[in-house]
Amino acid sequence: MTQAERGLRESSFTSKNGKKIFCRYWCEDLNKPRALVFISHGAAEHCLYYSPLALQLKNAGCYVFAHDHVGHGQSEGDRVHVNDIHEYVDDVFYHLDMVSERFPDIPKFIIGHSMGGAIAIIALIERPDFVNGMVLISPAVTTDPGTISPLKVQKYLDDPLVYHGGLKARWGASFLKWLQWIESNMSRIVCPLLVMHGTADRLTTPEGSKKLAKYAESKDKTLKIYEGYYHQLHYEPEEDGAGVRREIIEWISARCKAA
Repeated sequence: MTQAERGLRESSFTSKNGKKIFCRYWCEDLNKPRALVFISHGAAEHCLYYSPLALQLKNAGCYVFAHDHVGHGQSEGDRVHVNDIHEYVDDVFYHLDMVSERFPDIPKFIIGHSMGGAIAIIALIERPDFVNGMVLISPAVTTDPGTISPLKVQKYLDDPLVYHGGLKARWGASFLKWLQWIESNMSRIVCPLLVMHGTADRLTTPEGSKKLAKYAESKDKTLKIYEGYYHQLHYEPEEDGAGVRREIIEWISARCKAA
């Protein structure tokens, strides 16, 4: 067994709507983690895509875990469809609360990418003290509905767990409703906040991240704009992506000490 394979565990829980939700834990061999880090993935993708970032966080002493949102990856449900985005949010609440009971008094963080960023934002507006910090990578805050789709790169095209079909109008309408709600409630975000966005992102707009960083009431907030980086800026080639991941880890590590 390689070092990367040690500590890996897969499990599941049942959502409020009776759907089996696939879970991944990267750090079962960490007895005393310095932080709990939940990763909320984007639309059409799945949690296993975040293994490189998860393993780097593990090396920094973090207990990292995630699940496939309902209708994504190996979780049950209509493919990339819910009647209300709160079905995603409820599962995040449940999963993070469940792990927190196992590791009481350990600082908690959430990393959200794209749609997963919107899910994280809604969770933190509704429960302001839910975590000790939130990292948002290309969050869906203000979005052109015509560009909500999987990033068409070869890795995505070759991945059978990525959804490659069209998105349902009903899902899009619900998602856009919640984006409007986020815009109206940004000031209710009070936790430490790191927002990261690339200027070449064509799926979500950097302007939304700028607006979020401006209006959030968090006393500790940082906005990072990366010139020429795309939607998956944490997986940009070579040192560019490595640098983004390093900044995430350093930001979380600094707030572990503060917590």
